[in-house]
Amino acid sequence: MVDFSRLAIIAGNRQLPLLLSRRIREQYPTARIIAVCFKGETSHLIKKYVDATYWIDVGQLSKLRSILNSEKIKQAFMAGQINPLRIFNQKKWDQELKSLVKEAGDFRPHTIFCSIINYLKRQGVVFQELPIILKDDLAREGVMNGLHLSASLEKNVEFGLRVIPGFVELDIGQTIAVKHSSVVALEALEGTDKAIRRAGRLAGKDCVIFKFSKTKQDLRFDLPVVGVSTLKLLKKIKASGLVLEAGKVILLEKERFLSLAKLWSIPVLGKKTFAR
Repeated sequence: MVDFSRLAIIAGNRQLPLLLSRRIREQYPTARIIAVCFKGETSHLIKKYVDATYWIDVGQLSKLRSILNSEKIKQAFMAGQINPLRIFNQKKWDQELKSLVKEAGDFRPHTIFCSIINYLKRQGVVFQELPIILKDDLAREGVMNGLHLSASLEKNVEFGLRVIPGFVELDIGQTIAVKHSSVVALEALEGTDKAIRRAGRLAGKDCVIFKFSKTKQDLRFDLPVVGVSTLKLLKKIKASGLVLEAGKVILLEKERFLSLAKLWSIPVLGKKTFAR
């Protein structure tokens, strides 16, 4: 059994680090939890759930390593996004990170985060997969909010499930939008919300949005997430449905999310891993 009496959260932006820290506190009330936060990225609300916060600039790998060492951390989680633009603006990257990324020879966010995790593992810090703590927040199989599926929605769902396996394996994004059995938008570095907005502008109402993971998704840091802000976008573009990979996508504020989706007549479906 993993000893979670002392652990760290490497906390990026948005709500996922807050959810993770809250769930850890609920499940391990006596644990010492520290959060390593990034200036200009992490929400200060995380202080409510942890015992100590450390603030560093994005790119300060040596400082991150030093903090984990001084706190005697052996178990850690990584959660939350970092603005992708920081990958191209490396002014505050220290030499330790520059050398690590140069060695990897790949500037994709997935590769960078994986390299950092594996590097810190060699220093004695093991990063755990997020579903260990967040299993109750994951999408489940079936229609999650009890709404009826129209024949046109079911047809688009079948089409999208044939298309998205190839897309996610390209490691470009996790979201696609379809309508009338056509692909309307694909997510790239801009993120899910902007891809959804683009779909609405291009195709108008009744798009179906899919969010899935790739086959070898690294669940130590790269778990797909949807929240109420994304749901509001679906309402705005009058989307006809949302399809999430069951067991692989986190719903932030899950009960509220599903309740609002039902109120706004947006079916939310969970689908198991498809043939790839």
